[in-house]
Amino acid sequence: MMSNPQPRLLVWGEDMALIYNEHVVPVLGAKHPSCLGQNARNVLAESWSEVVSVVEAAYDGEVQSVHCFPLPILRHGFLEECYFSFTALPVIDGDGRSCGMLSELTESTTLVTAQRRRCTINQFGTQLKTLDSLAELWPTVLAQMTANEIDCPFAILYTVITDVPETAASETTSTDSRYTALPKYARLAGTVGVPEDYPGIRKSFLLSETDADGQAISQACFEAWKSGEMLVLSADQDTLPPTLAVAIPDRGFGDQVRIATVSPIKAMAGSDPLAILVWGLNPRSVFSGEYQVFRTVFIDILAKAAALIQLPHEQQRAQKIADDVNHALAQQLRLTTLKAERSEARFKRLADVSPTGMFMFDASGSPLYANEQCLEMLRITEAEYMAIRDADGLAQRVHEEDVNGYREVWTTMTERKMPITAEFRLKPSWRRNEQNGTESDTWLSVTAFPEIESDGTVSSMQGWLTDISHRKFNEKLLAQRLEDALENKRQTENFMDMHSHEIRNPLSAILQSADAIETLLSSIELPSHDENMVVPTHVGEDIMDAVQTIILCAQHQKRIVDDILTLSKLDASLLVMSPDKVQVPLLVKKALKMYEAEIGRAGIDAQLCIEPTYDELDVDWVVLDSSRLLQVIINLLTNSIKFTQYSEERKIKICIGASYQRPTGKHHGISFIEPQEFRTSRTTQREWPGGEDLYLQFAVYDTGRGLSEDEMKLLFQRFRQASPKTYKQYGGSGLGLYISRELCELQGGQIGVSCGNGKTVFTFFVRAKRWVDAEQEDIDALPMPVRYASASSSPVVYSKGGSATLNDPMPVSYTSQVKPREDSSESGQKALHVLIVEDNLINQKVMSQQLRRAGCTVHVANHGIECLDFLESSTYCSSTTPLSVVLLDLEMPEMDGLTCIREIRRRETAGSIMGHVPVIAVTANARSEQINKAIEAGMDQVVTKPFRIPELVPQMERLVAEVDGAPALAVG
Repeated sequence: MMSNPQPRLLVWGEDMALIYNEHVVPVLGAKHPSCLGQNARNVLAESWSEVVSVVEAAYDGEVQSVHCFPLPILRHGFLEECYFSFTALPVIDGDGRSCGMLSELTESTTLVTAQRRRCTINQFGTQLKTLDSLAELWPTVLAQMTANEIDCPFAILYTVITDVPETAASETTSTDSRYTALPKYARLAGTVGVPEDYPGIRKSFLLSETDADGQAISQACFEAWKSGEMLVLSADQDTLPPTLAVAIPDRGFGDQVRIATVSPIKAMAGSDPLAILVWGLNPRSVFSGEYQVFRTVFIDILAKAAALIQLPHEQQRAQKIADDVNHALAQQLRLTTLKAERSEARFKRLADVSPTGMFMFDASGSPLYANEQCLEMLRITEAEYMAIRDADGLAQRVHEEDVNGYREVWTTMTERKMPITAEFRLKPSWRRNEQNGTESDTWLSVTAFPEIESDGTVSSMQGWLTDISHRKFNEKLLAQRLEDALENKRQTENFMDMHSHEIRNPLSAILQSADAIETLLSSIELPSHDENMVVPTHVGEDIMDAVQTIILCAQHQKRIVDDILTLSKLDASLLVMSPDKVQVPLLVKKALKMYEAEIGRAGIDAQLCIEPTYDELDVDWVVLDSSRLLQVIINLLTNSIKFTQYSEERKIKICIGASYQRPTGKHHGISFIEPQEFRTSRTTQREWPGGEDLYLQFAVYDTGRGLSEDEMKLLFQRFRQASPKTYKQYGGSGLGLYISRELCELQGGQIGVSCGNGKTVFTFFVRAKRWVDAEQEDIDALPMPVRYASASSSPVVYSKGGSATLNDPMPVSYTSQVKPREDSSESGQKALHVLIVEDNLINQKVMSQQLRRAGCTVHVANHGIECLDFLESSTYCSSTTPLSVVLLDLEMPEMDGLTCIREIRRRETAGSIMGHVPVIAVTANARSEQINKAIEAGMDQVVTKPFRIPELVPQMERLVAEVDGAPALAVG
């Protein structure tokens, strides 16, 4: 109560002790401070009869509200007319009984006096509209002042007349131009509150110094008439004549008048006064502010009415028009003011309920306004906010790390005069998060702009505050989750790399060992008769069959590993389509060539059919992702071989067609599967070179056992086969057809299947571009694409040019074998000198044996350092040891393959190694990122494990020939 900025008064206990705060002191006036703690009945004795009912009601526990209660106060040196509105609240003790009264006071004096004086002005203005002469005007003035008993205790009105002949006296006023030089007289027109024969009031007198001398009222009238200005007579300044310092019963509260004014009434500016009004003022009111305005308006209305009456008829009409215009303008002004007030009130209501903090500062940084939300966000009270004196006043509430940014907001607005948006934290920088119970920073976003005057100076700065703590918390949480996801992805890739590496390494040894056994047995003529060993024919055949089984199982295991790696890339949307130039029929022939041995063993008649549509469009070279296309063809071809090898009729036919329109499948009697919504074609990239778009359609027919409708519904789904019997009889992982569907859709195509009449047909199409020779440079300039191993046993070789080359298999009927190259010197071919850098001793041993049987001279190194040491003793460093190619593993102790190849290329650049050393990376790491990294490090080619030596040797020979600038050596 004591710190409340509004007057608060407490009546306490049975003694009704009066307690109040400092804002009640002006209300009590001269009674303070002696009344503090005294009985309220004695302190308020003069008005106790009016307030006793309110006090007693409060002590009875009732709440009372009183509006505009008259309570005269002795202040400003006199008893002042005052009015108060207050609410009396009972004070309840611990037992629930009322032990006192708390009163909340609000002074309403101005409201009451302004209403009373406004009524006087309105009534006066209404009555003046019907007057036509000055003779009617003066009684109306006196009557209106008589009606206001409080603000007009007394009034004396004199009219000014000219001394003229009696014949014209009734028509003459002081403003007639014919008589302006004649003497002027003041004649009594009437009085209010005092009788006309009151001492000091003269009936008439000459307005001159000699005639007015000695008479106080006459003298004051003469001075006002002469100066043309209002004259104030005050008892405090000893200028009020004793005859006017009177107390009028029933008027002005019956108190003695302290101030009187003498005002000349002019019809227009510059003219002589028409009358002189002596006005005794309210003795209980200060003559200032609203009271002065009331007196001025009253005199102005009187003067205006006198002027209208005095004007000729035409002037009256013009004046009426002007008055109407003024009235209309005044009315418009009132309406505009009302609209502005309503707009301001509407804005304040909007600001009060807005969830956004609003603020306004002046140019020096002192606050002008802030809504509740702004104060709440800043954690500051309104008093603290308004006590700020400069821009640094809030800096102490900003987090230390964000203070500079906060000051930059002020600098931008005051110096650069530009709007700005910034974010900063408050301190303490944490707060409880209601959603998850954690603690997070308190973040605010500020958008502010300066208000610039016409002279370019900043008058104020305003803006909005928004609490963005939840957004910042979510961003932090999202970043953490992203980091966790990346870490999980990294761990997953490490897991896949490790298992892929551990699976591929032994697979490579298995394949190469099986090839070695197969080669050895092939070189033995069965039956073999030796004094130490006899190998029966059927035993040799059984061993050969077992070797072929080992090779087939290893190839099958490799296909599963490749499929899983491809699937992981598809799930991560990291599979990228990369264009290259290709002749599609040759690509299909290559696939048939790769599986020629399996097709021959199964007794299958395989054919390639070029449909008329392909020739009609004159398709030759096209631009597409050949490795992805080959992967789909191989998946469908191996699928057909698997299901056809046990049929009575064993035929496979691959058909190739082309069209400009998207194929419908009706040509082969199928309906394509609808593409998945989340799978987007990546064949329309603008950087792909080529001419017009084409659609290439492929159909793989076979005479296998066929599929039922229910079985066909399960195809092309992840890890799903036609039926459980399919896995038991034919094996497989159920991924081949699913991956084929994904790869077709990534290339802008679709896939489908149909079965009937003893035939099964898988049909798919992809989008391609016709090759244009002029864009040869564009295809060469394409970046290194992302590649994956296909489902074949042949090694996938990745080179710097960006294409993945699948080596042609050996032209054999049942097995692929490598014959020793002892006769290489006789045929004119130069044997390869190979350095194997491999830390796995088993792989190192097996690979060395196979390469030596292939006619190569083999050297070995266990890690990169030994590789560099060997190079120093080779012909590349002016030594005698010949070296053709290096097979370099990537993961090794001491020095890994990537570090080694970088050092080799560095030495080549420095000149310590002469020429270019052909290096093929031999690795079990098959992810595209790892392959790209190896190529970028300086590898010429990358071969992924497992691979077969009969297919690796021709690739080494081609690389050596490219480096030496000679034609490729013949294979086998």
